[in-house]
Amino acid sequence: MIKHIVMWKLKPEAEGHTARENAQWMKEHLESLMGVVPELLSCEVGINVVDGNYDACLISTFASIEDMETYKKHPAHVAISTYCKKVRESRVACDFVIE
Repeated sequence: MIKHIVMWKLKPEAEGHTARENAQWMKEHLESLMGVVPELLSCEVGINVVDGNYDACLISTFASIEDMETYKKHPAHVAISTYCKKVRESRVACDFVIE
């Protein structure tokens, strides 16, 4: 199993919305991929509630690295990811094996 964690620092304002509004959009849309992308076993998006370096965090699980790569290429994910790229200042990720 693979755990995929992504954190975003969002632009204060982008695409006509505040960082908070964009974080909420990301949460709703990324979590809506459950049941749409078969390879996505779990998905949770948190929005930071205190001032910090990152505004939102995705934690998702896949059976394998190959499944994670399939998820990244899925058209529904690509559409959401395209928006996320427009509203972010930076992104970090970590992928690791769950034993």
